[in-house]
Amino acid sequence: MTNKLIIFPFDYETIALVRNLNLLGSYGEVVLISFQGSGMIGKDACVVDKGQVTGLIVKPVSCLEQELESCDDILLVQSNFKLDVAEVYLPVIKKAGQLGKKVMFNFTLPDSCMELIQPGEEHGYKLILKNTFDVRTEHISPPDPSSAIHDFFTPVLFVIGLNERTHKLNLQLNIRQKLEAQGYQVSQVTSNGCGELIGAHSFPQFMFEGGMTETQKIIMFNRYLKKIEQSEKPDLILVGIPGGIVPFNNTFTNYFGVTSFLASRAVRPDGLICCLHYDEYNLKYLEHVKQYMENRFSSSLLGYALSNNVFDSYSSSSVNLQYASVNPRFVEEKKQEFSSYPVPILNLSSDEDMGKLTEDILHYFSVDHHVAQF
Repeated sequence: MTNKLIIFPFDYETIALVRNLNLLGSYGEVVLISFQGSGMIGKDACVVDKGQVTGLIVKPVSCLEQELESCDDILLVQSNFKLDVAEVYLPVIKKAGQLGKKVMFNFTLPDSCMELIQPGEEHGYKLILKNTFDVRTEHISPPDPSSAIHDFFTPVLFVIGLNERTHKLNLQLNIRQKLEAQGYQVSQVTSNGCGELIGAHSFPQFMFEGGMTETQKIIMFNRYLKKIEQSEKPDLILVGIPGGIVPFNNTFTNYFGVTSFLASRAVRPDGLICCLHYDEYNLKYLEHVKQYMENRFSSSLLGYALSNNVFDSYSSSSVNLQYASVNPRFVEEKKQEFSSYPVPILNLSSDEDMGKLTEDILHYFSVDHHVAQF
């Protein structure tokens, strides 16, 4: 009998997980459930990114209670939709707990919700929070700001996005699997909260919370990565950085790229991969971005990965960003315009291009570049 997983509410944030179901390991069946009116009901999951057909049809929320009866686990994900956490998630958590199901999250539940859930744990609730590192360290005092940070002896590769929603997670999972297929050990920190579900680590929640100074966050993240290096002894540490690295404009700020800057102070990356939206770029702009990133992160850009997502600045507001997807063939055509540019510009939807990127990474992390050899 195979295990069954429900993902709710399914949207763009979990499409990378759906496209890499083999990493889920023990789940033989995955059910995707979303809201009526989302535009996805009754359609293949590929509707959210216009990629290859997945074979998984999105079901309406009216099916949730019935599917809960027969599932083993449910993953509740932080959605693009603006949701009332107590109204949407609490009834599902309580029902799943009563049925003895395992409930997982890729975000931190508010304290007010936890207070309502915890008494139920005595009656068979199986609650697993998404970020085990945060759970282990939530009662540990922040470090002394004058503490030293550790050096790293393993190559570190950052996957960053110029802006949000650039398919970073899909690229991370693709690179990891291609390297592992060649026998390399990769330790991965994902740019969203599903890391533990796929044999990786999530970007730690403490990097986004108050209560610590920026200096303390840098030290904590350094220790987080060092612990991974020491315990897993990988050939490569692959770190996905959440969000964008620069403001889009004065309205859409990407939080000014603070997260990526703090991460780069905790560990200097040995290489960078930058994911981009589909847009009307020119060589002068790409060169400007390259110089900016290499100066800011004190590292080298190995390549641009072009997604088929487009940011719709005209329809967006500061609290509700809007995106659209173009046919991947337009990405391929755009890529060809920059064939003479010295930095590889790759189609993120192309498996052939992802294979080429993997080979470029292997070539870069060699003695020729004075980085620890794989």
